[in-house]
Amino acid sequence: MQRSLLVYDGSNALFRAAAEAVTGRSERVAAVRWGAEPVQSFLEAQFGDRPFAFILVEGDAVHVGEETVGRVLRRGGVAEPVVEGLRRTYSAVAGPFTAVVHGRRAADLHGTFELRPEAAAHLEELRRVHEVPVRES
Repeated sequence: MQRSLLVYDGSNALFRAAAEAVTGRSERVAAVRWGAEPVQSFLEAQFGDRPFAFILVEGDAVHVGEETVGRVLRRGGVAEPVVEGLRRTYSAVAGPFTAVVHGRRAADLHGTFELRPEAAAHLEELRRVHEVPVRES
């Protein structure tokens, strides 16, 4: 079974704790930090850009933004009305929140995209590790 990858912002202790809560009890999902060079190469190959976004790669699908929020919460057994409310909240607050916390806005990119073959080539290495090394700025 292929490991899913949760791409998250690893620059903040709160976000690292949240990623650990989502992935810590599962061998099926690995958390990888958005700023890691292998992740950046994947993003460039998938989107032709490096969108600052919350991303979940499952099989041949790449879920982004509010779609990632929904899928992560459903995996955690959260009730559907709560999931839908938090998806909408994410869409409304992600940009302004990340602008304040990081000095840049989260990409206004939401939905599910087919995994591009050139992006898939970057995933095998990422799926084998538990944590992607990140160079601190």
